[in-house]
Amino acid sequence: MSKYFTFFFVVVVLSYIYLLYSFRIADSGNSINQTYRSFFLRSPITRTAFFLDRPGDARFELFSSGDSLSVEIDYQTGWEPDSRVGEWMERIAAQTLYKKVRITLAKEGGIPNNSAFSDRELRKLARDTRDREFAKDSAYVHIIYVSESADFPSNTGLVLTDKDLFLFSDGIDELTDNRNARSLVEESTIAHEFGHLLGLEHVEREDCVMSETVEVYESGRFQFESLPTDFCEESLSALEEIRRESVAH
Repeated sequence: MSKYFTFFFVVVVLSYIYLLYSFRIADSGNSINQTYRSFFLRSPITRTAFFLDRPGDARFELFSSGDSLSVEIDYQTGWEPDSRVGEWMERIAAQTLYKKVRITLAKEGGIPNNSAFSDRELRKLARDTRDREFAKDSAYVHIIYVSESADFPSNTGLVLTDKDLFLFSDGIDELTDNRNARSLVEESTIAHEFGHLLGLEHVEREDCVMSETVEVYESGRFQFESLPTDFCEESLSALEEIRRESVAH
């Protein structure tokens, strides 16, 4: 009996290690990840067991039952969010999740006054500033405003994990000193990165907020008038497919 138990135990451990390698270490295009990751994302238990926390991994939780999305906003002193960020999130959540938003704005001073943050520092920052009680909601997103990305200095935004969204104020400021244009870039960046948290990929349409490259310069002038802030039909169709999967789950 002990032989069978030992054999079974070894098989389970090896299977776990193989799946963990396929999900966490190997290139994301590997067949195991492509075939089974979506299945393992359906349960909080398997998500936790296999450390599935890449951008898009919380999509089923974000589409979960309930009519509200909890949004926590933290910011570095001197890099405060636009006063309209709540309105933007209400519009974005309504368009993508059909949810209302519940926002908590943290007090300034909880983030180190770094001139730039590495990806590793950003991940730690997200953990350290997260409101544990607020984050218990299954539909939860954490927006963090900081100075600049050390690894991607020209970026205006970035997602590294499943529920954290980073805005880089210095990157936005370098694009324009026009207040209206700056607000538009900030709004567009939030919508774009939030789309990645929902599992959306880039699309080849410059009029879509999920466009990989949006033309913002023309003859040296910042073209903020044409910067998209809405999701196109292609992206919305992809979201509907994710919604159907979450309902089936």
